[in-house]
Amino acid sequence: MIQILKMKTQPAEAEDDQADEPDSTGEDDNEDEQDDANPEQSQDKQQDAASAQVSMDDMADSEMGEEMEMPDGEAPLDPPAPHPISDADPAYLVYKTEFDEEIRAEDLAEPQELERLRAYLDQQLEPLKGAVSRLANKLQRRLQAQQNRSWEFDLEEGTLDAGRLARVIANPTTPLSFKVEKDTEFRDTCVTLLLDNSGSMRGRPISIAAICADVLARTLERCSVKVEILGFTTRAWKGGQSREEWLAEGRPQTPGRLNDLRHIIYKSADAPWRRARPNLGLMMKEGLLKENIDGEALEWAHRRMNARPESRKILMVISDGAPVDDSTLSVNQANYLEKHLRDVIAMVEKRSQVELLAIGIGHDVTRYYERAVTITDVEQLAGAMTEQLAALFDTDARARARVMGRKRSA
Repeated sequence: MIQILKMKTQPAEAEDDQADEPDSTGEDDNEDEQDDANPEQSQDKQQDAASAQVSMDDMADSEMGEEMEMPDGEAPLDPPAPHPISDADPAYLVYKTEFDEEIRAEDLAEPQELERLRAYLDQQLEPLKGAVSRLANKLQRRLQAQQNRSWEFDLEEGTLDAGRLARVIANPTTPLSFKVEKDTEFRDTCVTLLLDNSGSMRGRPISIAAICADVLARTLERCSVKVEILGFTTRAWKGGQSREEWLAEGRPQTPGRLNDLRHIIYKSADAPWRRARPNLGLMMKEGLLKENIDGEALEWAHRRMNARPESRKILMVISDGAPVDDSTLSVNQANYLEKHLRDVIAMVEKRSQVELLAIGIGHDVTRYYERAVTITDVEQLAGAMTEQLAALFDTDARARARVMGRKRSA
């Protein structure tokens, strides 16, 4: 009885399922009926469909394989050549660059420490302030004397033109006349001071260099000349992390520069002097001054100047010797860094609009730079800096005067 009841309930459930499903088309019903009537034929259709799908997949795979295969006779493209480290010498090599840093002075010490170091710098150089200030005033007078001040007259606003008040008195209906002073010629000039922060500058030389940069920046800012102060050294003695990587990788031959650079921004060109004043005290920090790689520092300062909008750019380098880095020179040619410095100087002097000059402290830099002066005493640095800059502006003023004279005669 139980079996009979099950058999009776199954058709009913099937009928209910069919009632729940949506009506299909007549063609589907016919195909289902034909398939039920001929089960072998339906299996053949399924096998044919499966084989057709496999053949289509094989064709697609073969077409993709043919597309991925390179045509006969054509070699794969070479990867692009890496950009050279130096624009002056493409053969100049650097083993590692990820350990180099370009950093602001305020990021290397706390504000309280910078103020303390700045006070120490001022105290140490108190006897020289009078002489340096006199030189700064002399430079400022020379620069301001060359500024061709001119006025625009008959304007509707500006400074009242007292020289033309007589016309107003004679004819009260005449409107007042105003004048405006034109921009001075030096406002379109930028000067960069690149200071050697190597260990050989420790003591009085770096102190004199810091205070001279201080006074020179303040003086030029009064004359509306933008000033940038940069320094260069290395992060460690004898190679740092770059050398450790080189040793761990089996000491490859001729690795190139093998030290970690540290390029310091004491004052950017757009920063006011009052904000950057404490930063120069960082040069008094113990352990800051290490080794010097002049060529890359000069190229770095040159790239920063090229990005400036001013039409005239002057780059002054203050150093006390040739580039020295024991880690690099011990595994490369003896003149490796010196050759690169000469290449960079040649690029700047011959192919750039940047005017380059150098001051050597106890070291003859005239064998490197075309426009250079060597001083034997660090106390002569302030005078040399002011005279060199004044000579640059004097020469430029005379050149403009000659051009104006030729125009007038024409």
